[in-house]
Amino acid sequence: MDLKKLLDETTAKKAAVRKFIDSFIDEASFVETDVLLKTVTPIGEAAGEGVVSGFATITDTQVAVFATNPEVLKGSIGAAAAKKITRLIESALKAGAPVIAVLDTAGARFAEGVEAVEGYASVMGAFAAAYGAVPTVTVIKGSNFGMLSYLTAYSDVVVAFDKSAMATSSPLILAAKAGVDAQDVGTAKAFGAAGLYSAVVKNEKELKTVITDTIGYLTDPVRESKDDPNRIGKNKSATPAAVIADVFDKGSFTELKSGCAAEVTTGFARLNGSAVGVVAGNGERLTAVGAVKVNDLLTTCSSFGLPVVNLVNCAGAAVDVNAEHSLIREIGNMIFTYNRTEIPKLAVVIGSAIGLGYAAFAGKSVCDYTAAWSTAKIGVVESAAAAQLLYAAEIAKAKDKAKAEAKFADAYAEENQSAAVAAAAGYIDNVIEPTHTRQYLIAALQAYARR
Repeated sequence: MDLKKLLDETTAKKAAVRKFIDSFIDEASFVETDVLLKTVTPIGEAAGEGVVSGFATITDTQVAVFATNPEVLKGSIGAAAAKKITRLIESALKAGAPVIAVLDTAGARFAEGVEAVEGYASVMGAFAAAYGAVPTVTVIKGSNFGMLSYLTAYSDVVVAFDKSAMATSSPLILAAKAGVDAQDVGTAKAFGAAGLYSAVVKNEKELKTVITDTIGYLTDPVRESKDDPNRIGKNKSATPAAVIADVFDKGSFTELKSGCAAEVTTGFARLNGSAVGVVAGNGERLTAVGAVKVNDLLTTCSSFGLPVVNLVNCAGAAVDVNAEHSLIREIGNMIFTYNRTEIPKLAVVIGSAIGLGYAAFAGKSVCDYTAAWSTAKIGVVESAAAAQLLYAAEIAKAKDKAKAEAKFADAYAEENQSAAVAAAAGYIDNVIEPTHTRQYLIAALQAYARR
């Protein structure tokens, strides 16, 4: 075998993939593994087995990277390619290094038969062993067709390019069965709305930011903060964006899954230098997709010991008779994770904590520390609903029924749902002013952080 010819062929075929990998790792840090691996298949030669793999650093943190190569048999996965990926993941586990998967593949090499399927099984098994043990990041660069699509369901963070596509089998087959255009199958927009993608990016620069931030939160949880821990907040708005800007270190918030479940905002941030998960409600009811969104964040935080801060503003669970099964399952899973995880859980009720909003996100049996803004409302049902239940006769007799309902609702909220009432009953640790939320959370984090 001509070594120079083999090396030249392999280098030429992987140039674009190597350039892509270089776009998000530290300069000249990539050390490639299984460089010259090659098999001859019935459909052509597979230089490098259609996979580029190796170790690199991202802001001086060692990571393992594998990328399918669409220039070699359309990035298809065969037995040898699978072994190459599996070996890398196993080495990453031994080194405690995060795993970054870059997928651009047409699927399996069907000509290899069951060998290719067994290869998929070994890759999925190795990735399952890595998930929860080391940070896992999956990037959907182009097409991700076939069984590697399942890796996205058990990755800590999934980043997709806006023009990418993903499907469990051929988009042509799926489109034909559904009676739709193949171009509309598995779009990044659709998967983002379903909550499967953590972020959708347009270019390599945006990708690098997401990967670098994620690796930083999960591998370097405590850094020196340049922000003033005693900084006073500037607003009293309960909108997630406003509270997050006031509470967490400036510029530290990275939002995840912004394309789905707008009733809750999730992501990573730093609080006086310490990495935390953030769950912030906007006052609406929690949907099944929203519960999955929260649960995914909790799972990652639990795996790597990151505290979670709940900024609670939730009116309860969504009301949808057609989605009761998914609501029960997904919200139940979220509640289970909240109760079973041993990471520090801090909560501040910034708006309403009604029913599920209190029990899941702010309850003293769930959270280590719970505070509430002086303007917060905490109760079993919303005040308007309570007024209709308790004062239905009085409202019915009133000339201006809307005005009467509002009056009774306000009276009920003042007597039964104020933060002061909940605190006096022992269900809230403290009632605070909105502008001092940052200081209270920093103090609570220091008190409850697991060391």
